[in-house]
Amino acid sequence: MTTRRQFVSLAAAAAPLVGQSDRRAVILERAQKLAGFMGQRIGGATSAVLEQARKIAGGTLFFYSRTEVKVGLKDIDWSGGHIHHQEWPAQLNRFFQLRALAAAYRATQDEAFPQAARAYIEDWLRADPYATATTLRAGDNTLNMSIRLGSSHHQGWGATLPVFLKSPAFDDAFVSRILDSMSAQADFLSRHLTATGNWRISQCDALVFTALRFPFLKNATALREAGIAGLRNALATQFLPDGVHIERTPSYADWMTDVAANYVEVARLFPEADAHVDRARLVRSLDYASQAELFGVNDGDAPEHDPKEFSGLARRTETIARLKLEANPEPPLDQVFANAGQVFSRTSWKPGSDYVAFDASTWGGGHGHLSRLSFVFRSGGRSLIADPGVLTYEMSDPRGPYGKSTAAHSTLNLAGRNQSGADAQLLHTRFTREAALIHAHYQGAYWEGAYGWGFSKGHGAGLWGDHERILFWLKGEYLLVIDSMTADRDTEIRNCWQMAPAKWSQDAKALAWWSEGEETNLAVQLVGPPQGSTVVCSDEGMVGYGDRIVAAPRVEFRYPAQSGTAPTISAVLLAAYKGPERPKFTVRSAGDLSRGTIHHLEVVSPGGAVDQVAWTNGLALPVDDGRPFVTEARFVWARGERTFRLGEGS
Repeated sequence: MTTRRQFVSLAAAAAPLVGQSDRRAVILERAQKLAGFMGQRIGGATSAVLEQARKIAGGTLFFYSRTEVKVGLKDIDWSGGHIHHQEWPAQLNRFFQLRALAAAYRATQDEAFPQAARAYIEDWLRADPYATATTLRAGDNTLNMSIRLGSSHHQGWGATLPVFLKSPAFDDAFVSRILDSMSAQADFLSRHLTATGNWRISQCDALVFTALRFPFLKNATALREAGIAGLRNALATQFLPDGVHIERTPSYADWMTDVAANYVEVARLFPEADAHVDRARLVRSLDYASQAELFGVNDGDAPEHDPKEFSGLARRTETIARLKLEANPEPPLDQVFANAGQVFSRTSWKPGSDYVAFDASTWGGGHGHLSRLSFVFRSGGRSLIADPGVLTYEMSDPRGPYGKSTAAHSTLNLAGRNQSGADAQLLHTRFTREAALIHAHYQGAYWEGAYGWGFSKGHGAGLWGDHERILFWLKGEYLLVIDSMTADRDTEIRNCWQMAPAKWSQDAKALAWWSEGEETNLAVQLVGPPQGSTVVCSDEGMVGYGDRIVAAPRVEFRYPAQSGTAPTISAVLLAAYKGPERPKFTVRSAGDLSRGTIHHLEVVSPGGAVDQVAWTNGLALPVDDGRPFVTEARFVWARGERTFRLGEGS
């Protein structure tokens, strides 16, 4: 951490003072030089932006860009008392409204927009304590401060000020007040950096960009040097070797990857601001951003329907070309991010293709969900098996803890309880053109405590449980999900499935559920039911799609643990289909799947093809019982002469 005394010393080396007109020229020159960065882009004034800007100019702000909040233009409650939600004070103090006002002013030259911008900033400045403060003002935090100042990723005051400079509302005296405040805020920020996570990267990014945008500030050199030193450390340590950001959440990984890519370009433009970005790892980060766009894991979100174009893939292509990175034109169709514990498999890079994303995540902190061994499945351009994504960050809202709970995800739990934050283990993966296999393990027990931003009230009582999942995907035909849960005898095992929104029917006797939509549908059946199995279907599930939370079907197959020492084994078959008629599969087992160590299923498809599937407990031993295989392989699928095997053998 840089001390105030060190800052005074570093500030002595700053650029000499310049006059008011010269400062304006420097601000505009630097804005032009930084124009290629996301954090410098204001965006166009569409009709929607103009309508929003007019309301903002009248004292109405927008929470999450959609909920109108009347705050006024003077004597604003900057502590955010208007709405009981932890994110409202944050968004209020980040000044997102300036971007719409700047876009509207640039398009119309209507002075109402810079006058409103001045009113908001001036009202905030009336209680600005940061020239002498040792603590944050009510409603503020250091992440807000970094976004408010502006960075390579966020516009803030730094990127919008150049747009407003031509307005009489932004006279020299007012611009000086803004710059003095930004200098003091950045000084405060440099002495209160968060230790790790996205906050630290955002904070250091803001220090550097404040210095680059306004090099005449008395502490510009000190800010740049502190920010670059922090970024070198953070960018080197916050990305796992596989390229995934340590929080294992796609939306935050996208942001952090954008910052890393930005600083490759920053180093070219300003050699003194070189953050030493690892270019090879950046390519892996761009791969992850492309793969995870449809995976709402942890505090991410994914669309209900595929976009017309994958923005992550387009951004990867553009970034690789612009920065001249060495990379293949597209990421592979099957890709394992082993350090993060996330696996992706798809049939093509075209929207509408089939897609599986599997969560065997290692723990990434507060943005993580208790969702180990869950997965999503998409086909025909829409979500079928969904991750709830982020429902809300406000944990006094029951939807907050629910969305992070194990029961909200397509995995196993015991009696409705939560997993802990223990890492999952990714044990095996294998991919061919026609099939994929993923095998993973969770053994962190199950707990009655509610989880929000952690188990704030404790884990509560726990139930021991050891879960292994094998996902076998015969691409274009079906998925077979084999679960092994070892728990105390008679403990209720809940095999949960969070569907995307759909009309549906069920056959409780057959332990089957299916959707009945006009688009691609999904059929789900417990085909290897343990003794005592039942099914509970409802519309009590929820899925978050960015700006909306939608009720969605949830299916739970429930059965008691058969033994306290041996695993209770089940198999679920899932098949996507179009039209009103669900496919009729016939699945036969050689006996109770929970008995013995070698297990067999025969799957007869609607077209009459007969598949033999065999595996051993934990995929640890060969399938060598001769029914019908004798092989060194530990998992085998066979259809006539066609085979898929994990392990050696024929």
